[in-house]
Parts: sequence; structure tokens; C-alpha cells
Amino acid sequence: MKGVNLASCLENSAHAHPGRTALIFEDRRWTFRELDAEANRIANGLVDLGVEKGDRVSIFLPNCPEFLFWYFGALKMGAVVNPINTMLRERELEYVVRDCTPKVLVTSEDLSAVPLHVYGLPETGIEKLIVVQGKESGGILSNEAWLKRYPAAFDAIPVERDDLAAILYTSGTTGEPKGVMLTHLNLWTNARHCADWAETSYKDLSVCALPLFHSYALTHVVGELFIEGGAVAWLRRFEPAAFLDAMARYQATACHCVATMYYALVNHPKTDDYARKIRLRYCVTGAAVTPEPILRAWNEKFTPMSEGYGLTEAAPVVFMNPLPGKGVQKATSCGVPIVPEIEAGVVNDGGRPAAAGEVGELIIRGPNVMKGYWNKPEATAESLRNGWLYTGDMVSFDEDGYFYIRDRKKDMICRAAFNIYPKELEDILYTHPAVAEAQVVGIPDLVKGEEVVACLALKPGNKVTVEEIIRFCRKDLAAYKVPKYVRFFDSLPKTVTGKLEKMTLRKILLSG
Repeated sequence: MKGVNLASCLENSAHAHPGRTALIFEDRRWTFRELDAEANRIANGLVDLGVEKGDRVSIFLPNCPEFLFWYFGALKMGAVVNPINTMLRERELEYVVRDCTPKVLVTSEDLSAVPLHVYGLPETGIEKLIVVQGKESGGILSNEAWLKRYPAAFDAIPVERDDLAAILYTSGTTGEPKGVMLTHLNLWTNARHCADWAETSYKDLSVCALPLFHSYALTHVVGELFIEGGAVAWLRRFEPAAFLDAMARYQATACHCVATMYYALVNHPKTDDYARKIRLRYCVTGAAVTPEPILRAWNEKFTPMSEGYGLTEAAPVVFMNPLPGKGVQKATSCGVPIVPEIEAGVVNDGGRPAAAGEVGELIIRGPNVMKGYWNKPEATAESLRNGWLYTGDMVSFDEDGYFYIRDRKKDMICRAAFNIYPKELEDILYTHPAVAEAQVVGIPDLVKGEEVVACLALKPGNKVTVEEIIRFCRKDLAAYKVPKYVRFFDSLPKTVTGKLEKMTLRKILLSG
């Protein structure tokens, strides 16, 4: 059965609103016609390089216009886009590209040190490295010089419903990242879900500073707005003053942030002045639970925010609280299914459906649920059962059908909207010559949602400082994964069988 190429959301808006602003970045504007033309050049260039439908194209770019040019350009010609977290270090990026085997890797001059290390390694599949604002040398292409060769016309190719559009890597139960396979249908329908929920129109503009490689940004912002001809003003990085100024200057109607950003915005010394100038229609928060004090402080000054829940495996949005005036917004709840065609259930360990108020594992099904994990059939079979996605998140629901995130069945830490799998850190810590036992846990944090704590027992006769452990971790880990706190113990808590046990460890940390 035929599907819809996700890039059609840009292409359709370019036909319907050619002269309307689509993207604002550092005060420069691109219309839908101009943005589509840039994507078309990339589509033509990729075809010329021998990239075929289904080949992977990895994007290792910061927040910049070129990210969107490449994202839609690769989709148009049928390639599978692989947006990569730009905070990954060499070892982490090497794992992703060896697993994904992209034919093309695009990066920027200021980030090129890590991709340059990976480029040319055997068994990665990378045939071309293209550098934005870079110079051509040794087979490496300059993005700007390369694109000049290609025309600005290209029609998005037809796709099947199950054709892959993107592979996004997220932490997995083994500690290794897993490539979430999302189809054009997954991403198109979830963008449509978000636009329908938000009642988005071509009159809407959102200011955003989320990382573009994140599924929240790609679906709940870019997809949601571009599918209706709305605009986005993207910031290179999040700075509270610049963000507030952009919302006022561009007359934003929408705001998409995570809890840590809202915390910084409501605590800015000029927030009250900006609040009198900014007239938002809706605000979205997700990716991590927003503490009630932050939610309350924001709602007192701005349009009430709607909290939601999603995961990469669901493309990503599952639940949202209603828009202001469209229904009850419940504090601490992540809301209800964003559309009726997304079904949600809660089951206990025996698979029995849970009753209202009972905590169990969240399961979902719908057209937004992933195809599976790239190269991981066993992990796919574990997560996708009888048409349902088993999320690993422990939730409950109330009599009104509102859902509440309670805990994670999988031992995941969510720090500032980034998922961190403790085993990866523990594996690194165990390579330190002084470490005998290592456990990594998350503890609640008002700003970050959770903070990372490394709990260590040292080998007899060894001494090491907190600073030394943190420096050791920084060598091989992205900054967001590095523990903020290090606690030393004579011996870590264990079960009766001798297995290291985290429940008692968390209680110790929270009580002390």
C-alpha cells in the first residue's frame, strides 16, 4: 500500500505558501520555497553520489538551517535519515555508524574532529564525508561548493507505508544504543496528530532551541508546524534572554521546551516584562516530567503549558494534556492519548490489565509505533508483542483516563530530557584501576529532572577523588552522561544472592 513521503509536508507547504516564512535562524529568514529548494539540491546531490532508496545518511550537525535542508533532502530521494546526538564522543559515534553503516555522513566544520576520526574506519560504510562551511580535501566535500552543482527542483519519490524514513538511536536494555526504525507513516501520522491536537495553522510560529536531532524537535515542532505551513524560529543554543526576546520579537504563538528550559525562563530577571509582551496560544513540555513548582510558576506568568509524554519508539508523542480551554489540565499528569487512534493500556507483570490507580507497565499501539530496532531482532521481539509496544515505563491512570508516569521499569535515567543508561557508565567506571564495585543511579532534581550519581566501592588500599572520577568519565562519555555526584562506600548494597542492588542504594542516597 502506498504511503506519504514525510518530505511532502515541506513540499506541500512550498506549493500552498511559497512566499511565507518557514524558518528563522539568527535573524535570517527562509521561505517555504527557499527551504524546499535547498532540500532539492541535496536530494539531487545524493542521487549523483550514488545514494539509493534505503541507504542511510547520517546527520551530525548542530542546530543550524543545514540540518533541515539535509533532513528533508535525504527523505525526498528515499534515503533513511540518521540524526545523531552531537555530544557523542569518538567511541560512541563509532558504534552508531558501524551499526547503521551510512553511505554519507554530514557534519559541520566546528564539530568535524569527531566525525573525521570515524571517517575512513573499516566497516562503517561511509563513502563520503561532507562538511558544512568546510574545505574540500582528501575526498572530503565542502557542503556549499558541492551543492552549487545541483538544480533546485526535485519531486519527493513515492514510498510504501512501511518504508523507513529515519533511524534514531536511543539507549537500550543492554547498555548499547538501539536504532529505532521509524517509517514515513510513523512520522507523518504523529506530526499530523500533533498538528490536530494543537489546532495548528499557517498563522502559527514557535520559538525553539531543542536539539534538532531529538525526536521531540523533529515531530512535535518541525513536523507539526510544517505540515500546516507554520513557521519555526530556531536558536543555535538555549539562552533564556535570547529565547524570551525571540518570542516577543517574532510574536510567537507557540513554545516548545523541556522542564529545564522553562525553569530558566521563569527565573530570568526580566521574565515579568517579557510576559506582558508575549501572547502565546499554547505551550508544550515533554521529554521529562515537569516538577509541579515549575509548572505553577510558568502558568502564573504565561499561557498554561500542556505536559505530554512520548518516546522515540512512538515517533514520539503518545499523551498530551488538553490545550488551554479545551479540557482539564491536570498537574503531574502527562495527559490522555493525543488522538483516539493511539491506544494505551497498563499491565502488571503477569500481563493482566491494571485497574485505575494501579501501577503497571505502559503499553501502546497505533500508526506511530516503530517498525522495530535496527539489527536487533531479539530486542524488537521483546518490545513489540501482539501489536503492542511495551514501553518499559511504569504508569497509572485515574478514573478520567489521565495517565501519570510513576517510574521506569528499565533502569533508565532521564537527565534534562536525555536518556542515560547506567550500564554504559558502569562499564566505563569498572575500567578504572581503583574501582571494585560501581553502580550508577538517578536521583530527583528540580532543574534537570534527574541527576546522575556514581556510587563506588574501591579496591583495598586504593584512593581516588571525586574530581578524578569525573575527569575519567569525561574522556569517553558525552558531557550529559558524566556523573554530577560521586559517592564512595565500603561496599555497595547487595541482594541475598550477591547481586548489586539499586533499590536500597537509592534509599540511602535520598535519605542522606
